[in-house]
Amino acid sequence: MTLREMTREDHDASERFFAPFMDAPQAYMAPFLAAQHAALSAIRDATAGSGAPEIAVILPDLIDRLAKDCADLSQRAPVVQATRPLSGLAGAYLVLGSQMGVDAMRVRATRAGIAPLPRFFQPTDRRSQWAAVCAKLGDMDPDSDAARRLIDDTRAGYALYAQAGRLTFAKAAT
Repeated sequence: MTLREMTREDHDASERFFAPFMDAPQAYMAPFLAAQHAALSAIRDATAGSGAPEIAVILPDLIDRLAKDCADLSQRAPVVQATRPLSGLAGAYLVLGSQMGVDAMRVRATRAGIAPLPRFFQPTDRRSQWAAVCAKLGDMDPDSDAARRLIDDTRAGYALYAQAGRLTFAKAAT
């Protein structure tokens, strides 16, 4: 089984918290950006010092863009903290995987008439970083302790996204 298959339920559970944005991007842009900022900041903190070259540049850039976007919208991101460190590979998988979804979200937001799009949606080519992550995943023995830890860390990362989404979208609904 692949990492994606092993963590599908966790991914889907975290994604459900972002459904309001997917249904109405214009109405939920600010909480969406705040949730992304909170989750990515938590992943940055949880993977600090873990050695994740694939996200060493992209993650600080994304967080910086999100901070500016949130400031533009007077939206404060909640603080979300991991309960334990996460592996760099799990962080890279989560961050780069989420960026794949941003392409579809950019189209949806554009069709919803959002212009200009927030900085977070600036198109960037992450294919080489994603290929490097996939190569590392492919080299991993699926029955190893490292693979089990990667699955646990990825699930914990999805829980950070879920917590960020729950905090921001619940606040937006009130």
